[in-house]
Amino acid sequence: MFTYLADTTDPVATLAAGITGVIVLALGLALLVLLVAAVVSTLVHKDTTGGGKLLWIIFEISYPLFGPVAWFVVGRKGHLNRILGIAKNRSRHSAPPSVGQHSDVSNDQNGLGHA
Repeated sequence: MFTYLADTTDPVATLAAGITGVIVLALGLALLVLLVAAVVSTLVHKDTTGGGKLLWIIFEISYPLFGPVAWFVVGRKGHLNRILGIAKNRSRHSAPPSVGQHSDVSNDQNGLGHA
């Protein structure tokens, strides 16, 4: 029976199936490389806490295409990590000093020396 199927198969269909198989294999390998690169990048990222790294890796593995792309587009920059509270306190910008009546910064506008 198997030899009958092999003898009656159209050569064009066989070629198309082989090309499709190669394309699917290449896309699968590319997806695997992207996933591994995203996980490694997440693990070595210095501005994300340990819990944040775990959350990102779970997200990347759960959504193998969207997760790594989201990490490389949004996660590495740290904006979303700061919003979610999983970034370490290494901000590039410091907050301006407070100039209210209960602050340590002098509110001496007239140069008189008292606040």
